[in-house]
Amino acid sequence: MADRRCVFIDFDGTFAHRGVAPRAHADAVRQARANGHVMLLSTGRPRSIVADEVAALFDGVVASAGGWISIGDQLLRDHRFPGALGRRAVEVLQRHDIPFTLETPEALLCTPRSARELRARVRPPLPEGGVGNGLQDLIDAILMPEDPASASFAKISVWGSPVRIQQLAAEIGPEVGALPNSMTADISSGELHLVSIDKADGVQIVAEHLGMDLASTVGIGDGMNDLGMLRAAGTAIAIEGAPAPVLEAAGGLTVPGPQELGIITAFERLGML
Repeated sequence: MADRRCVFIDFDGTFAHRGVAPRAHADAVRQARANGHVMLLSTGRPRSIVADEVAALFDGVVASAGGWISIGDQLLRDHRFPGALGRRAVEVLQRHDIPFTLETPEALLCTPRSARELRARVRPPLPEGGVGNGLQDLIDAILMPEDPASASFAKISVWGSPVRIQQLAAEIGPEVGALPNSMTADISSGELHLVSIDKADGVQIVAEHLGMDLASTVGIGDGMNDLGMLRAAGTAIAIEGAPAPVLEAAGGLTVPGPQELGIITAFERLGML
């Protein structure tokens, strides 16, 4: 067996396709754990839209792109927008009349209009033979608070925006960054996040918690929000067809996407199965 590894696996586009993971990927994670390796799901999604049956496959979850971290029953981090910054973010979005969701570990917080638009946009297909509920996880997590600006949240998703997300981030403040949406090719969609939070935090915090050297960590991902994770990990693997900076961060080491069972390829190359 290979030396014990701690592996951080992105969800959308890496472990799963459209929110459904191949059962062969689930089996590979179970086998790697049985062989003594530690498996972490590392996703930009909040924990509220990670299906419980998906989370149960792993030793822990890094959610909200590093804002929320758990190992087993231990919560290692739950970092959210400071109150004044969160209120300012919501006020900017409402001033531009942009639909949005506030992502929390417990729910997706929406205005009634945003909830209607999200339900109309998602139109979730029924998952077939995989693990997870597809885009239905988004619909099931929706809540509509009376005052979204007073909510506690970790990240924001926007869509149908007439304003570039980079401009929105600049209007909110220097504490906020912007990324294109990793789940769609819609250039009017994106994510607003705290620049102080990164998936790399998950690698570092989990490795320290477990007493493992960073050289024993592995990061596997396909999106721009995976860059920090890939750069922090001892071994980095990108999904074929990922953006150039992601491929560069992985040093050209690539595997196929979830439809071609790339996680199995990665584990086999690392001698973990």
